[in-house]
Amino acid sequence: MNRRITSAAAVGALALTLALGGVGGAQADPVPNTPGTPPPGKTAAQIYSTVGADAFAELTNNLTVKFNAQSPAPGHTLASYDAINPVNGAAGENITTKPGCTLARPNGANAGITAITLNQQSTVDPTAYCIDWVRSSRAKGTAAAEAALTFYAQSRDAVSYAVIGNSYAPTTPLTTGQLKDIFECTTTDWSEVGGQAGDIHVYLPPASAATLTFFLQAIGTNLNNVNAGCAGLPTLFNGQQNDGESMNGDPQGILPYAVTKWAAQVNQPPGIQDLRGGAHIGLVNTTTPPTTNATLTGTTYRVLNPAFTTGTSASFGRIFFNTVRNDAPQELKDIFKEGGYLCAHADELLVPFGNTPLGNDTTASRYCGQAS
Repeated sequence: MNRRITSAAAVGALALTLALGGVGGAQADPVPNTPGTPPPGKTAAQIYSTVGADAFAELTNNLTVKFNAQSPAPGHTLASYDAINPVNGAAGENITTKPGCTLARPNGANAGITAITLNQQSTVDPTAYCIDWVRSSRAKGTAAAEAALTFYAQSRDAVSYAVIGNSYAPTTPLTTGQLKDIFECTTTDWSEVGGQAGDIHVYLPPASAATLTFFLQAIGTNLNNVNAGCAGLPTLFNGQQNDGESMNGDPQGILPYAVTKWAAQVNQPPGIQDLRGGAHIGLVNTTTPPTTNATLTGTTYRVLNPAFTTGTSASFGRIFFNTVRNDAPQELKDIFKEGGYLCAHADELLVPFGNTPLGNDTTASRYCGQAS
């Protein structure tokens, strides 16, 4: 592993000795062998379904397994659908979230938020919405449709960039300004930012991915600027957020990457595929490493380093949310609200998946279940 990551030990591990149980058996989509199909034997009214962010899809899959396994059984079954087909990697295919609910699989939080605001209802039970909540890796926006949504804070994340090896990318931190120039394609050679001579290959996830749009915001640009600067260049490639394998081992590539997803891929809890493909998380503005260690019931996990979301790299820190309609059933809200199921089991559900818990101190600026 690259020395920029192993240096996390020098900063010191988080003093997290947590007392909750293990992860259990997570799964990809409700029916793993038949992706995009609803839980068998359940009516549309018996299912609460979610789509959206790739960055914590497997974490949510694990949450659904834990929640559904309670005794006595909860009144509704939770069903989580990955951002892409978990078997073949296909994006945008049609899925059936509930009986009577067929829609294009939303690839990312932006697509998920758009989908829930469409208020699509089951054709066999018009009282049931096809999407009940969204995994959102961005905060509530200002669009009028989002006023009808409540965002419950879940955990802390950061977005950085990933590169493969250091044969081209520098070992020193890239600055926000350098990243802006790279992703706007005004800087096109690694030697211009302290690396070895060679074209920079920019890998862009789909615009529907909040990991991409958040990263671009953090470096002071947007998709319009990126498209204007990079359109038609042979050094621009399609990538998938948080999937180092989408760079196909390209040592000249650079790809936006959620730090917690990378950490989860290191930890490999149930349901996580290691898609790093040799990629490691790069440093931004500072030598503070993006990840550190946390201990849960005697097992050490790689997690987001909270210090990476402060100081000169603070703009790269973000919060994960679970997003419901304002008029969603209270049973659903109770899972995500302050003191609800997720917050009561936060360490167990979050740490193996690389997430840093927000804590339950309601006087803090951010806490688990905080509504916006």
